[in-house]
Amino acid sequence: MTLRSKYLLLAPCLVFASIAILTAQQWPDGPGKEITIQLCVNCHSADIVQAHRMTRDEWTSTIQKMIMQGAEGTPEQFNAVLDYLAKNFGPAAPHVKINEATAADLQNGLSLSEKEAAALVKYRTANGPFQALDDLKKVPDLDFKKIEAAKDRIDF
Repeated sequence: MTLRSKYLLLAPCLVFASIAILTAQQWPDGPGKEITIQLCVNCHSADIVQAHRMTRDEWTSTIQKMIMQGAEGTPEQFNAVLDYLAKNFGPAAPHVKINEATAADLQNGLSLSEKEAAALVKYRTANGPFQALDDLKKVPDLDFKKIEAAKDRIDF
């Protein structure tokens, strides 16, 4: 077998391996990631899945449709896929208007504790509206790491 023949046989394998590595990097880590990639990546990219953020019930319906269209796997594998998708590609969290939100809205929308949400509302009431993310660093008893984690969902 010539070197050229070996290359022609090996090239598709290298391309497939490269695609698999890139694809795996686009999916969030967690239980069910590997089986989700194995069962779903031939037809669906992470971008497509992320664009269709759905509830657990909606993912269940979608998986059932895929099975009816020929997706192959065991019930255990599909349950692992469902758990993974529901956890990592559930409905997008709503945006929070930081200068208008109630303490309860801050707790639910930004995963703040009751104490942190109350401190934020108290500070906002005493000092006026926040202008930028850095203004929230001034709020006593507020874990700013939580704010940074939710910064894409905060509106001023």
